[in-house]
Amino acid sequence: MYKKISIVLALIIIALVAYFSFYTTEKKIGVINMNQLLKESRRAAQLQNNLSQKGEELEKKYEDLDQENTDLEQKRDQISMEFTQVKQEIEQQLNNEIEQVISEINKNNEYQVILYKNKVYYGGEDITDEVIKLLDEKHSEVDANEAE
Repeated sequence: MYKKISIVLALIIIALVAYFSFYTTEKKIGVINMNQLLKESRRAAQLQNNLSQKGEELEKKYEDLDQENTDLEQKRDQISMEFTQVKQEIEQQLNNEIEQVISEINKNNEYQVILYKNKVYYGGEDITDEVIKLLDEKHSEVDANEAE
């Protein structure tokens, strides 16, 4: 009888210790300042330059259309749609690259949550510099390989 009670008590103690050790671990929240990332990242600047170049190409195409005067409004709309599509593709590419970097940073599940800083009023560990560094490192290697 005492043996059964001692086994039950031991199991309850083990369960309580496991419960408290699980819930007393520090939960970390990472935050990323996207404005800072867009200003300081070489990769973001490179993608912005790509978008600007495409915009200039489309602007030149638009100027050529002005001289032709053939179905001008429809062609303007088409050029505008093309620019919007290119912009969305570049933004999606940058978002995918940032997501890969964040996954790599968090491969040890160090953070429970990673949020954009503009949505966080207080707290969280700012990982923006780490994201910028890793993003630029990854894509400078890719660019160097493409140049060879």
